[in-house]
Amino acid sequence: MGHVTGWAALAPAGVLAVAPAGGRAVAPAGVLAVAPAGVLAFVLAFVLAGCTTPAASEPPAGAAPSARAGFGGPDPAESVDEVVFRTPSKNIACALSPSAVRCDILRKDWQPPSKPADCELDWGNGAHIRAGEAALTCSGDTVLGEATTTLEYGKAYRSGTVRCDSESSGLTCKDEKTGRGFTLAVARYSLF
Repeated sequence: MGHVTGWAALAPAGVLAVAPAGGRAVAPAGVLAVAPAGVLAFVLAFVLAGCTTPAASEPPAGAAPSARAGFGGPDPAESVDEVVFRTPSKNIACALSPSAVRCDILRKDWQPPSKPADCELDWGNGAHIRAGEAALTCSGDTVLGEATTTLEYGKAYRSGTVRCDSESSGLTCKDEKTGRGFTLAVARYSLF
């Protein structure tokens, strides 16, 4: 057997002997002696080869595709039965239930259109979706103090067919079945 100082010896059976610094490893005759850096490079190459994945790999089973994956599209909305939430600014609060939503706004720079004759309460301090249609509210109360959670900007809630998306530019709620909805913000509102 030959003596190898400061080197590692790879035996044909795959046994690896590494000499301590300044020590000696004994390598049988005909065994390739490899410097520790060479062993490290070999081991790293072997390990990294096992860490690659094919370019066209399938997602793991049970993984739901992101609606925002690829080119655009909204984030998936968190499904809820009923929730009363506010925006991070605390300026808008909403009561969302299956297929209906009512949102009230505290501060606004816009004025609603003239109060309808059939509204005997406060007019235009928010908007709602009921029976698939969007309109400004006529109400004698508010949901502003009732919120139990915050819908962060960039997030959404869905209950039944109604989805509400919170953005720093405003809150948009839409009945996804009818396409009707509204946007509320300090500077503007819209019904669609």
